[in-house]
Amino acid sequence: MMIRRIILGTILLLCVTPSAWPSFKADEQKYLDDQFKAILDQMQAMGNQVAALNGQLVEIKQTQAQLQSAFLRQQHQLQDLDDMLSSLRVGNEENFSTIRKAVADLRAETDSAVSKLTGQAAAPAAAPTVAPVTTPAAPAPARQVAQGYVTSYDGSTVTIDMGSAQGIQQGSKLALYKASDTNTRVGVLEVTQVIDAGNSRATIVTINPGAKPEFSDVVRVVTE
Repeated sequence: MMIRRIILGTILLLCVTPSAWPSFKADEQKYLDDQFKAILDQMQAMGNQVAALNGQLVEIKQTQAQLQSAFLRQQHQLQDLDDMLSSLRVGNEENFSTIRKAVADLRAETDSAVSKLTGQAAAPAAAPTVAPVTTPAAPAPARQVAQGYVTSYDGSTVTIDMGSAQGIQQGSKLALYKASDTNTRVGVLEVTQVIDAGNSRATIVTINPGAKPEFSDVVRVVTE
């Protein structure tokens, strides 16, 4: 809009000048013509710069749309992976490490997409919240206490990979142990819903100060 006004003003000056000063000498008239031509050239250059900037803006918007699409795909992949983890019982440390690395890689890609999208450096990736896993010892054939693992915790509900197949019922009490120390009980859970043969939901009855259920923590049916 401003460029158009400047060009319009220049054209008006070109039109008005001859009638306003009809007695200009030839060299003076040439000087004015040269000045107006220089102004018009500058206007043209500014117009070209604006066009170039508009082209760059279009490219930026296209890149932003591509990054948004990539970010959404990463979010969906993370959700799919979380859903898979919620129903997967970690059998040994090697498998768990592989899965955890896949989650970390996916989150790193997501952080990179966010960084490109916002133009700001992504915050350093937080350390995984899941505690280090100590591979549970192979259960002896005569083992009586059913054992499972925490698959998710949303702040109020704990999901475990034990269900009706392990004799879990609504009201069943479960002792909670950290994955890094399966010999020290840190809390007690109570089953509120048996989802199916291999999954249940529970709430916290008691828990040690500063402790909270995390993915791969161990739960055992309270026998007493």
